[in-house]
Amino acid sequence: SYIALSGILSTLRSQGQKPQPPVNLLGDFGGGGLICAFGILLALIERQKSGRGQVVDAAMVDGAAYLASTMVKAWSVGAW
Repeated sequence: SYIALSGILSTLRSQGQKPQPPVNLLGDFGGGGLICAFGILLALIERQKSGRGQVVDAAMVDGAAYLASTMVKAWSVGAW
């Protein structure tokens, strides 16, 4: 799964337990849909400014890793 590929799955566990795959919020909605929607909005803004179209690249692995970066940082300093 792309959640495992992004490295996030290993953080979704209690100490000594196996990782618990999250519901589709992190990968599908957040990593894919939210990042894609954000890219589309930014492309529309750029079109208004420059009159040129844009390519939107929204990879679920990259999106999931980006969205979980705050959680991973908190986990690394013991705040999670």
